[in-house]
Amino acid sequence: MTYQLEYIETIPALFADAQKRNAGMVAFYTKKEGEWQGITYAELRDVTENIAMGMDALGLKPGDRIAIQSENRPEWVMTDFACAHFGIVSATIYPTLVEKQVEYILKDSGSKAVFASSEEDVKKVLAVRKNLPDLQYIIVFDPFETDDPMILSFGELAEKGKAHKAKVDFTLESRGAERKKDDLWTIIYTSGTTGMPKGVMLSQFNISTNIQAAQETLHFKSGCRWLSFLPLSHSLERVGIHMSFWVGSTTYFAEGILKVPDNLKEAKPHYLVSVPRLYEKIYAKVLDGIGQASPLKQKIFFWAKNVGSVAARDFIQKGKEPSGLIGFKYRLANKLVLSKVMDAFGGHFIFGISGGAPLPRVVGEFFASAGIVILEGFGLTETTPVTNVTPRDNIKFGKVGPTMPDVEMKIADDGEILFRGPNIMQGYWKNEEATQEVIDEDGWFHSGDIGTVDEEGFLQITDRKKNIIVTSGGKNIAPFQIENVLSKSRYIDQIVVIGDRRNFLTAAVVPAQEAVELWAKASGINFTSWDELQNKQEVYTLIDHEIQHLQEEFARYEKVKKFFIPPNPFTIEGGELTPSMKIKRKVVEEKYKKEIDALYSA
Repeated sequence: MTYQLEYIETIPALFADAQKRNAGMVAFYTKKEGEWQGITYAELRDVTENIAMGMDALGLKPGDRIAIQSENRPEWVMTDFACAHFGIVSATIYPTLVEKQVEYILKDSGSKAVFASSEEDVKKVLAVRKNLPDLQYIIVFDPFETDDPMILSFGELAEKGKAHKAKVDFTLESRGAERKKDDLWTIIYTSGTTGMPKGVMLSQFNISTNIQAAQETLHFKSGCRWLSFLPLSHSLERVGIHMSFWVGSTTYFAEGILKVPDNLKEAKPHYLVSVPRLYEKIYAKVLDGIGQASPLKQKIFFWAKNVGSVAARDFIQKGKEPSGLIGFKYRLANKLVLSKVMDAFGGHFIFGISGGAPLPRVVGEFFASAGIVILEGFGLTETTPVTNVTPRDNIKFGKVGPTMPDVEMKIADDGEILFRGPNIMQGYWKNEEATQEVIDEDGWFHSGDIGTVDEEGFLQITDRKKNIIVTSGGKNIAPFQIENVLSKSRYIDQIVVIGDRRNFLTAAVVPAQEAVELWAKASGINFTSWDELQNKQEVYTLIDHEIQHLQEEFARYEKVKKFFIPPNPFTIEGGELTPSMKIKRKVVEEKYKKEIDALYSA
């Protein structure tokens, strides 16, 4: 097949290219004992070789599988690089998964070794070890005292590799040169919103082409800083870390999701890969702060916001600097107000990538008004993952841009989005039947998403094919579109619209705790706990007013008529969220069947 771009075909080749240009640059920073500590490209290369040699000394061969179960850290990436060079296939495990899920991935992948972050992660593996006949070794990044012969520390494996290296006639680079474009690189297990997760098989060529096509579209600058906080088990963050490394950047690993606001100010990143949730939370916090400000400050803020919106629409979203009268007003608005929003991101932001779910238009437009450009991407794990991304000089909030180079897209007769290109997975691990269900004989991958394409090739997702609600009156409704609009309320944190085979729509609504508490205090409502407050009639009335106001433009059959407030937010631990933070609709409907039925019987 002939491609538009001339691709470097494997990860080892990309790795060597990055090393040649950036050997002395710091590749990664992690915080230890309150201090950011770095490792250079050259130092990382040497440790990666020792780890790869260590795996070879343990008897791991090309095609064997190992698993990585850890939060984001340099050891995760070095293990990934070591596997890619020696042809060992990595399988990813979210560190938040419970023992049963860890067991499933280790058993299904046939992993011979698992790299785990801490003693806590190791305990999950040991609890199910008897059910894992293929598992031979557990390598732990943070060592702890143990006499279990199966367990090695990352440092011990590196030392074993160093000794092994002296006895063999090959190097990291020579083994990397043996890799072929169609070699299986990794198995990424889908989050599994329904049923057990499937293992997505991605090749060396899949990831390599996706990185280079993204760079051709977005033109990331070298020598810049990135902040990494999405799990590396997530395909978007995985391609992001390989992208930033190849481009020649320094990546800071966040200390955890709760520390991201602090780490943004410390790392001062130029680029950030995120899901919409982070941007939404920062947006809500800004509005909550303004809600507590004096009338004068509020007036100045909304004047600046309006000026910024005009500047964003006419200039910033087109990649231009505001000029003329609006340019003068924008510079003043920026000095008085908008620059403070930029400070929340560290003050050096160039642009952010948002993926995994649609970014609410109001959030994207607000940040653009402050000069913080957020580009939306779309894709699935099965597409490695990026297929579409918003171009820097033509932003349309509510839509993602055209396809990247060499990725084809078409809309099927039923509205489903289909893709074809070098980024499409090799198939599902040990599941040919499921593979044939999504990849047709012409090589088109059936995404399961419904969408439309405008005259410039911009894609708008309307919903998942399986999520379409058909009411008892025969109306087809895309719940995602409704949820996206209702989520604009600062008082609504999570929402699931319900109504399949019912005569009207209802919803499960989780209030935004911080915003509602501030509203309650300002309204003189007394409460001693969040549980007490969220059960008050005043909160129900507040949410109801927000829903009715936001859905004024909906057709009658699209309007949510009733809702209930669950006792707790939807979480991974509670089973309502996947590890990539997607809501499991069926779980919510089953868990709250009694409350939902009550809405229809009342």
